[in-house]
Amino acid sequence: ESVPENILSMLLLSKDKVITAISICLFPAVLNLATMANITTNATCGSTGPEMFCKLVEHVPGQPVRNAQCRICNQRSANPMEHHPVEYAIDGTNRWWQSPSIKNGMEYHYVTITLDLKQVFQIAYVIIKAANSPRPGNWILERSIDGVTFEPWQYYAITDTECLTRFNINPRTGPPSYTRDDEVICTSFYSKIHPLENGEIHTSLINGRPSADDPSPTLLNFTSARYIRLVFQRIRTLNADLMTLTLHDPKDMDPIVTRRYYYTIKDISVGGMCICFGHAKACPLNSVTKFSCECEHNTCGESCDRCCPGYHQQPWMAGTFLTRHVCEKCNCHGKAEECYFNQTVADLSLSLDIHGQYKGGGVCIGCRDDTAGINCQSCVPGFYRPADVSAEEENPCIPCSCDPYGSISQTCVADSRQAMPRMCAIGYMGYPYCERCNCSVEGSVNADPCITPCICKENVEGENCDRCKLGFYNLQASNRPGCEKCSCMGVSSQCAASTWTYQNVGTHYSLIVRHLDVVDDLGTAYYWNAPGLYLGNKVSCKECRCFTFMKLKVQIVILLLYQGGGMKINYKRFGEPVYPSSSSTSHIVLLPENFRVSETAQPVSRRDFLSVLAKVTSVMVRASYSTERSAVYRLHSFSMEVANPAAIGERRASAVEVCSCPYGYGGTSCEVNTHHSSICACALGFRRVNGNLYNGVCEPCHCHGHTTQCHEVTGHCLDCSHNTAGPYCDTCLPGYYGNATRGSPADCQPCACPLNIPSNNFSPTCHLSQDGELLCDQCRPGYTGPRCDRCSNGYYGQPTVPGGSCRLCDCNGNLDLSIPGSCDPNTGRCLRCRQGYGGKSCDSCAAGYYGDAIIAKDCQPCQCHTNGSVSEVCNQETGECHCKENVLGQKCDKCRPNSWWDAEHQECMPCRCSPYGSISQRCDVEGRCICRPGFVGRRCDLRRLGYERRETRRPVERISVDSAQQRWGGITRTGGCPRGAYRPKARAGTHGLTTGGTCIPCHCNSYGSKSFDCDENGQCRCQPGVTGPKCDRCSRGYFNFQEGGCTPCQCSHVGNNCDANTGQCICPPNTIGERCDRCAPNHWGHDIVTGCKECGCNVIGSVTQQCNVNTGCCICHDSFRGDKCNECQIGYRDFPQCVQCKCNIAGSDSQTCDQERGACGCADRTGKCSCKENVEGDYCDHCKPDTFGLSLRNPLGCSRCYCYGLTHFCTEAQGLIRMWLTLKPEQTVLPLVDKSNAVETRTGVSFQHPEIIIHAELITSTLSEPYYWKLPEQFKAYGGQLKYAVYYEAREETGPSSYEPQVIIKGGPNHNMVMTRHITGLQIGQLTRHEIDMTEHDWKFADGRTMTREDFMDILFYVDYILIKASHGNLMRQSRISEVSLTVAEEGIPTKESEKAHQIEKCDCPIGYSGLSCEECAAGFYRLRSGFLASAPASSVPTATGMGSCVQCQCSGHSSSCDPETSICQNCQDNTEGDRCERCAPGFYGVVRGSPDDCKPCAYCMLQIPTCVAEGFDDYRCTACPEGYEGKHCERCATGYHGNPRIPGGHCEECKCSLWGALPGPCDPVTGQCRCRVGASGMTCDQCMDRHVSCLEGSLSCDDECSGLLISDMDRLLSIINEVTLTTPLPPPYKVLYRFENMTEELKHMLSPQKAPERLLQLADSNLGSLVTEMDQLHSRATKVSADGEQVEDDADRIHKRAEDLEQFIRDTLLGAKGSRNEKHLSPISFLYILPTGISGFIFSVLCSQDLEEMASELGALHGRLDDRVSHLTYGLSDGRLAYRVQDAEEHAKQLNNSAAILDGILAEAKNLSFNATAAFNAYSNIKANVDAAEKEAKAAKQRASEALALVRGRTLSRMETHAVCNSPCIQLL
Repeated sequence: ESVPENILSMLLLSKDKVITAISICLFPAVLNLATMANITTNATCGSTGPEMFCKLVEHVPGQPVRNAQCRICNQRSANPMEHHPVEYAIDGTNRWWQSPSIKNGMEYHYVTITLDLKQVFQIAYVIIKAANSPRPGNWILERSIDGVTFEPWQYYAITDTECLTRFNINPRTGPPSYTRDDEVICTSFYSKIHPLENGEIHTSLINGRPSADDPSPTLLNFTSARYIRLVFQRIRTLNADLMTLTLHDPKDMDPIVTRRYYYTIKDISVGGMCICFGHAKACPLNSVTKFSCECEHNTCGESCDRCCPGYHQQPWMAGTFLTRHVCEKCNCHGKAEECYFNQTVADLSLSLDIHGQYKGGGVCIGCRDDTAGINCQSCVPGFYRPADVSAEEENPCIPCSCDPYGSISQTCVADSRQAMPRMCAIGYMGYPYCERCNCSVEGSVNADPCITPCICKENVEGENCDRCKLGFYNLQASNRPGCEKCSCMGVSSQCAASTWTYQNVGTHYSLIVRHLDVVDDLGTAYYWNAPGLYLGNKVSCKECRCFTFMKLKVQIVILLLYQGGGMKINYKRFGEPVYPSSSSTSHIVLLPENFRVSETAQPVSRRDFLSVLAKVTSVMVRASYSTERSAVYRLHSFSMEVANPAAIGERRASAVEVCSCPYGYGGTSCEVNTHHSSICACALGFRRVNGNLYNGVCEPCHCHGHTTQCHEVTGHCLDCSHNTAGPYCDTCLPGYYGNATRGSPADCQPCACPLNIPSNNFSPTCHLSQDGELLCDQCRPGYTGPRCDRCSNGYYGQPTVPGGSCRLCDCNGNLDLSIPGSCDPNTGRCLRCRQGYGGKSCDSCAAGYYGDAIIAKDCQPCQCHTNGSVSEVCNQETGECHCKENVLGQKCDKCRPNSWWDAEHQECMPCRCSPYGSISQRCDVEGRCICRPGFVGRRCDLRRLGYERRETRRPVERISVDSAQQRWGGITRTGGCPRGAYRPKARAGTHGLTTGGTCIPCHCNSYGSKSFDCDENGQCRCQPGVTGPKCDRCSRGYFNFQEGGCTPCQCSHVGNNCDANTGQCICPPNTIGERCDRCAPNHWGHDIVTGCKECGCNVIGSVTQQCNVNTGCCICHDSFRGDKCNECQIGYRDFPQCVQCKCNIAGSDSQTCDQERGACGCADRTGKCSCKENVEGDYCDHCKPDTFGLSLRNPLGCSRCYCYGLTHFCTEAQGLIRMWLTLKPEQTVLPLVDKSNAVETRTGVSFQHPEIIIHAELITSTLSEPYYWKLPEQFKAYGGQLKYAVYYEAREETGPSSYEPQVIIKGGPNHNMVMTRHITGLQIGQLTRHEIDMTEHDWKFADGRTMTREDFMDILFYVDYILIKASHGNLMRQSRISEVSLTVAEEGIPTKESEKAHQIEKCDCPIGYSGLSCEECAAGFYRLRSGFLASAPASSVPTATGMGSCVQCQCSGHSSSCDPETSICQNCQDNTEGDRCERCAPGFYGVVRGSPDDCKPCAYCMLQIPTCVAEGFDDYRCTACPEGYEGKHCERCATGYHGNPRIPGGHCEECKCSLWGALPGPCDPVTGQCRCRVGASGMTCDQCMDRHVSCLEGSLSCDDECSGLLISDMDRLLSIINEVTLTTPLPPPYKVLYRFENMTEELKHMLSPQKAPERLLQLADSNLGSLVTEMDQLHSRATKVSADGEQVEDDADRIHKRAEDLEQFIRDTLLGAKGSRNEKHLSPISFLYILPTGISGFIFSVLCSQDLEEMASELGALHGRLDDRVSHLTYGLSDGRLAYRVQDAEEHAKQLNNSAAILDGILAEAKNLSFNATAAFNAYSNIKANVDAAEKEAKAAKQRASEALALVRGRTLSRMETHAVCNSPCIQLL
């Protein structure tokens, strides 16, 4: 059964019904196909016997169980209520199908239900309703055509996670939605646990997909199915039962739980409809239980999949929502019933349809009545149809009846159409020669192209409409606008149609594929894939044709699909049907209107179509059209027409444009590299920026002449040659040096380090210094020097000699490499061993050192004690020093036993203790011996007087051996041992072995112990003052061990330290002094008990051996440190030598440095320093690559080069100083804003020098806290310091604003980055100054993320604003800011006031960029912003988003500069102009390609400033020929002009042919001779021939029977007169005739158009109209003046009235004041002075009002006069006299016309005869009088106009006077 690819009806899914969308096409109704389907399943409950199941709704925790409903499922039961077969799922009742519960096994999670619809349908939806269980959890909805291969429609999962883990598909959250027509999604929307019963699953297969409104073939194929399968994989369970269900042993599962989990389905609805291809609205069920379409639209077949017989005029096509595609009946003129469609006939328009138009390809089969032809319109051979016989008539063909003798054959012309033409074709005239008409048939819209003028199509121009306008090409009659617009990939507007021809590319195939062999691997839809021959650049294939010849055993629909240029397009028409086992040939014209975008089904634009053809990556032809496994498909041939300049063909490829590409572009459409045929590339040496094909930018590859190819996106050069490398071939390869940017092949030379031969080249890389000197930068170990030409310290050899090298000096690694020349560089002799080593080969320790110099390399100082050793030299192997007498120790630092150190004599002295009085020969540090009791003295050689020793001993107990054994072996309390014994514990080292468990005697001393018992550890119980395990000695502070214990010492001054025998007081160790209160020399830490500790100062490192007596710290030399001076100081190495390190403190790790001393530590022996992250070098003295600006304040040492990501090479900018940027003088007040800078105000902000102050109570209504000061725009710079001072007053220091950032900066290329800086809280009422570094350290993003240098620089690139917090504390009253400044870098010389600027990068910018950080475009480049045609740079892409990139100015090679923002070229050279210098300037022509001679002057356009346009490639056409000139180069005279402009001095003049003497038409184009009428002559035909006179109708012959005879007589008389010699006194009247001639000329001048009465009347009429208008305006203005006068009069009346009232008031006041005057003696005038000033002013105004009354009276008079004049003027205009005067003028004009006619007659007579001169004179006088009368009338009209003008001026003056009156002081006072 065929797979439908028809457009489906739009379906609107409801719960139980489907509404079909209305369309003009026919579609059957949507049915529930499940009710008639066969349904099967692999599992049903109760199939093997009774099975109990329970409802899950009763198992919900927390819900009470009511009427437990556990039932039985048994398919074999007699009770039908226990049956639940799968057929119940589609019977439309409330019965349901049920699966076995998982109580029967976990395999019943996996159940499958299959529906067989019995034929293929278009499926719109699937609805599944559950019964008494939840909806399935994990399951798959599948479809199939053949029932064998199933494909998924949709996945369902319990959770979104299981979509990934189980089905490996990203979940689609929420209600199902789709992005593709065939997208298969996974959703958990329908797998929720609720509802527990009667849940529904709605699956729509059409709604929501992209082409739902007009389904695509993909959607049609996706929704086609015969078999539908439901694959259940997991039952939805409660989470509480998961632990039970995860048990592996079924025996452990609770059956009460498992029997509640099973699948149930109450209803399955499948909405679908028959496949009728839009040609049937009904699909009834036939007798064989199969749906068949009731076809309409003249279609037949079970699925309406073909046209009915006789209806093949158009190919069969499936109906759509918009088009019915009715099968059209063939026009066989009633002579045939069958026909077929032929595409070739349709392409050639050879078939006549029933509407009388040649549309379609119907070919009639079996023409009757001797007819033949495509439409049975002709006759078979031997017959013909007369011209007056219609093809519709019966038996239209009659035998030819050709005479057998006179005719060559019996065949005649079959019909009139085949007869020889007797007229010219359309567009031609002059049969039989048929010359082309003037108007082009292709370019004009004239119905008859032979009738002028020519009316051109939209894109056509020219006198004959025979050429395309500029920017268009390929003039075609079938093109409605006439010409196609040039594409040229948007980089040029000039093109022409190619002269190439098409040729077929392709081969004949014989490919066969069997559906059965590939369906498992490729699926049901697969394609033939065209080989590489058809791929690549196919722009020249425009309007080509693809031919496919296929033979299949099934019905097919041809589908051609192109892919390329990032887009996939397919043929919009699916092709024509073919029958099984028949062949089909398809012709597809490659035009954009024949294709559409595959993904969206939208039409393909011409631009996109060319982009696809420019880079075709695949061409696919549909190979499969059926799902029948037995189908076999054959592809016999596939070919493509390709335009080729070398091809020899008949069809011209005029649809292929040949563009005039700008400099740097190539290809027919400026799309390819003509040298390399590289798709979408530019010309050789150029690259297409970002790979954009259309409107792309081709810019030169910046490869410095070392390659011609570069990457189209990055601009990086490819295949650099001449030993160069780098993204722009701007560096030399490793091993080469030079300046690769010079552009010559010899730029890079091999490194010579020191020689350029391999044996003596000891550096893999080298470079040129700034001085041009070769420097080798990676010398091998052992080599040094600028060219590795010397051996390093520690090496020797001759590297500059061929074959020579540097070898390690044989000094056992003990050279002092810190000193240059440690070994001889030529011989290798060891010269300077490192400290402590010696020998010729540094193979031994030096004098004063000892150790192993070769293996262990541990030579160390002898450190022989100066006072104890004979010398400082020791044994070189053992380190044993040679000691003085009484001295011992390896270092001779100890006195011998029985000796002591005599500090006075600085030597060890023997104790010399008395052998009798001393206990031993030992003495203390002061030489005092330990005396026996009874002896005293330093040496115990004196006996104490009166001393007697007493000694008491305990008697010895004697016992027998048996008693002893019984005693030691008996059982007692101590571990089972008797008293006086103990059993020792087993030690860890004995592993449990003991002494056999026997008891050991305690051996307690009888004198010192209290008993013979001891504890389990053997410790005896001692007497007071006794100690020891056996209590056998005196404790410290006791002496005289005897029975009963020891006696306390009487030595409290020395810590009770005395001799244990004698009790003599003994100083603590290492103490001196009579009271032992001082430490001995070289000791410290005096303690009364323990004595003093030895200083132990290092002999080399310390200044003296004596240390601090309190701390024990030694006094070290500068290069040593430590308590004992036994370490090297920070900044020194190799103890004990402690050589100074050379570390740079700015680059060294701060943890290894002493900032106060400015020194850093380094490694021993090597001296290498520990560097910061971005610093390198042995001494950490230079930055790593890609970093700059070594700084002590930088925790990384150096800053990474930012350079906006354009380069990684930079240095610290030099020549810059730090200048302070402060507020400008006018910036006295800063605006106050909120945190987001959304609200701004200056209310409440004031300036009190030097502070800006805000009062919080005045701004709370406008802003909400926190407030911020907003700095002016000039504040931004990297590496500087932002300084300001803040003061505030508030109730509390901590408030809501305390946790807000102190400084906020917003900016970035996209203005969306915010960084903040926090500072600890400020104190109330205290001025706090802040200095904030403008570097990335300590700044953070608004969300708390740490900032990188790149982020910081991005923000500083576009700083929108800088905010400083103004609100502090809680309930703030006032806040102030002052001293705002920012350090910025400027060029200058460092001074005390302006220090050198650091931390500013100077990038090595790539080509096209400039500025310190490459933030600007270099000269000749412009910034290409993102969002425009391309966002790629000329050489690299900036990392700052939105910054845009710098692209070379696109000036077509005629300018090197352009506006850096707009890219408009500046100063176009070589006679070019335009934004891109893309066109020639006025007066020049040519194709702008980038060479200096592109534009040539328009040399022959006959203009002072000629203008022309290019035509073709080497010619031009003038565009503004002067009047009278025409032609391509204005080289000929236009119609109506004559001359020869081609010769020097030649020009064109107007013909000026006489209107009455010349025939209509132009004059001779060269001589100017007009074509004269009969009787006229002369160049302009303005003269009469003899015996002819001129008149309005032309010339009249006077040679008639009357005049002719008279003229003949006069001729004879004249000849007689001429023959006679007149000697009489009467001469001929020549003077009179001359006078008449002069008068006639004067009359002609007076009657010229300028002096004509008609002209004078016209002027008079115009003046009259203007006069009337001015009169109306004047009347209006006079009326207004009159009204103003009346108003003034009214005001004067009111003022007069008020004056009278005031006068009365004053009188009353004076009368009332008489009494006061008598009392106070005030005069009336004085009284006036004391009146209120307002009354006085009013009196003065009254006084002024008297003048006002006078003015009012004058205005009244003026108003009267003005009214009289206006009335007079109005009467003059209305009394009709002016009309009479105009009528008189018209009468005079008539008289003048009559007089002119009379004059013409008189002049003719005077010219021919010389009679009636008097009459002519009288006529002249009469005319003269009439002219005078006309002039008088004109003067009268002019006089009236002058009067009107004067009247207007008078009114204006009146208004001015009135204005002056109103502005008088009195009026103003009023």
